[in-house]
Amino acid sequence: MARKSLTKTRRTKKQAQEETTPALQGIKVLDMTWVGPGPFCTSLLGDLGAEVIKIHEPHPERRGGLITQVFPNSSDFPGFRNCKTLGLNLKAEEGRKIFYELCKTADVVVEGSRPGVVKRLGIDYSSIKKINPAIVYASLTGYGQDGPYRNLVGHDINYEAVGGLLGITGIAGGKPVIPGIPIADFAGGGLSAATAILAALMARERTGKGQFIDVSITDTIVGLMSIWINPYLAWGVACQRGETWLSGQWPWYNVYETKDKKYISIGAIEAGFYANLCQLLGRDDFIEHQYAEGKKREEVFRYFKQTFLTKTRDEWVKILRQKDTCVAPVYSIEELVADRQLLARGMIQEMPHPVLGSVKQVGSMLKLNPPSQIRNWSTQLGQHTEEILLELGHDAKSIKALRQKEVIG
Repeated sequence: MARKSLTKTRRTKKQAQEETTPALQGIKVLDMTWVGPGPFCTSLLGDLGAEVIKIHEPHPERRGGLITQVFPNSSDFPGFRNCKTLGLNLKAEEGRKIFYELCKTADVVVEGSRPGVVKRLGIDYSSIKKINPAIVYASLTGYGQDGPYRNLVGHDINYEAVGGLLGITGIAGGKPVIPGIPIADFAGGGLSAATAILAALMARERTGKGQFIDVSITDTIVGLMSIWINPYLAWGVACQRGETWLSGQWPWYNVYETKDKKYISIGAIEAGFYANLCQLLGRDDFIEHQYAEGKKREEVFRYFKQTFLTKTRDEWVKILRQKDTCVAPVYSIEELVADRQLLARGMIQEMPHPVLGSVKQVGSMLKLNPPSQIRNWSTQLGQHTEEILLELGHDAKSIKALRQKEVIG
């Protein structure tokens, strides 16, 4: 009886340990990307428990321009979380040898150079899989590893343009409007890369082999645009800017200015929600005209616009939330970070910082058990270079020599 009880106790302890282990604990990621989709991808993996080593050139400040703004080499910079930073010159033979050493025990490599660059350096997938056949190697580029655009330079705005997102964003008759965040980089490339990496890791569990992942940021935008592209391919119906139900076609799915010069969003798609909206706005007679065209739709639009100008944004939110109407205030950054729902969900957190004492940060959007947590802060580029090299077996003398030759930083 005692033996049975002991077995149960041991099993319970093991289960408890598993329940507190982050999902990706034990997974090592080498991140050679700079801005945009790569760092967004690896930040997600880091939040899930992966060990992320961010590899950068020894002296990034020499690039100047945006790099020095995005990556200021300052001791009071909050920097990257859940990662370590390693300054490494991959153009130097000694730098590549260090990279090869890291790859022997790594699970994932993420790079964001133009096609052909990593091959010229000898750190491409075909080279690395000889060292580690189980490696999952993701290349993130604007247009992919093949095709006529493969060597074109670009940024988020260009991929949104080619992928059609920019063309449909904005008001009818107006010019295209640039989204407020880099949707192609983050929602497209970064999320797609993270998803593909997780799938490849799962496949490796079955086969024992890694694989190469080719992420085209433009491809991901086209995938996100399928809601409008597929109807055109199937029926020849092409949507126009500002003339779809998602971009201002109807009064019940729109944004309105309020008395205090703020804005409110309405998304009353379902008939019941639309009916509630009309009742609370004092126009029951509009209920049967949800999909009216021409003058009637113009009348509904005109009434909505005029009516919302009679009260403040927050007054309207309070009124319209008396029933289900799908209403929400349009927040500024200053307002959203104090929103009670986001605070309750842990999306804004105050965390200890080794230099600043504490900082507020956006929490993880991925809710798993156990939840993600800040395991370490990187406050400077190259902060963990010596630590990583010592773990690889280098001594202080060799590290000093590598630093003098600018192989590391």
